Amino acid sequence: MKTINIDFLAAGCSTCCKHCYVNGGPGPLMPIGDVFACMEKLDEIGKYLEGEASITLDHEPFNHPQVGEIVHAAAQLTNITCYHHGMTTGLGLMRRKDREEAVGSYLDHGYRDFGITIHGSRAHHDEIVDRAGAYDTSVAAAGFLAQMGCKVQISLMLNRYFAQDADDISRLLDEVEPDDVWFANPIFTPHARMMRFEPYRADLKTLEAIRRYLPLWRQDEREITDTAYQNTIGAAAARLERMDLARLWAGEQDESYLSLHQDCRLYAGNSGAETRCLGDLRLLDPAETAQKINTMPGNRDYGAFYDAGGLPAREDVLKALAGLPSGLVYGDFESVLYRAFTDMGIPTKLLQKT
Repeated sequence: MKTINIDFLAAGCSTCCKHCYVNGGPGPLMPIGDVFACMEKLDEIGKYLEGEASITLDHEPFNHPQVGEIVHAAAQLTNITCYHHGMTTGLGLMRRKDREEAVGSYLDHGYRDFGITIHGSRAHHDEIVDRAGAYDTSVAAAGFLAQMGCKVQISLMLNRYFAQDADDISRLLDEVEPDDVWFANPIFTPHARMMRFEPYRADLKTLEAIRRYLPLWRQDEREITDTAYQNTIGAAAARLERMDLARLWAGEQDESYLSLHQDCRLYAGNSGAETRCLGDLRLLDPAETAQKINTMPGNRDYGAFYDAGGLPAREDVLKALAGLPSGLVYGDFESVLYRAFTDMGIPTKLLQKT
């Protein structure tokens, strides 16, 4: 049975990170009346959905002036739950005069986990997220959230700058004293904007440079090292020799993602990877819409956006892999394939909206 998640985008994002596939940027706001109408309609749809269904208040809810009302409405849903991922740039939060009340609205409903993402030193972080002052604001937000009694996590987004920024990262962790530290490596996905991150992608030399810092950053050195070497071009090619690529992409998936935009249009596919517009949510029939979602193929794995019948032969993929730098570190095996497919010019439906 599938799990279904709907990105509820009431406001835009405060940054436009080079590694992020989503539709970044401030964007418009969803009027609060539409927020309530969409919440009500989603709750009706939830009656007919098969499997576990949830919504995520995504992008940057703190950008919305009525975020407290939005969080409260989401917590009142009875047929669909609200999943709180908690990641924030801090920019929307720290510009608010009512930031205590805004965070309090989350705490009132049991949402106390929040996280910020760091990309290295102040200058390099601001460069990667395309926003001057973003680093200082994110750090200030982490401190404020901790003062409010929240559990604060830091996600370290691996890139080439980590080799020279390791001491700065360690000082930051000592300053913030987060409850948890995550280590993230952006995977490659076949989006035009993802190519902006390629010059920043870490390689094995980066890993060697930061290896001694990993225990200080609360990371398992062996686990990260093993993962990095397993996802080099050479390792991917070795696995591909033993793998049926068509079967990999044709496998049934048990997770479906949708996104609700600020204009109230509901799309199949995650934010930034929408493939089909189901229509204006306010006008959709709940039972019919639920039936469409129930019969929709899973799309958690971005391989779902490829036509399996148009996949290249294994030897063609191996040839493409051989032309890529062998020391690159990727987030997972399929990222290597995406990069090879993109370089080969294999068409994808990922950027096409209907």
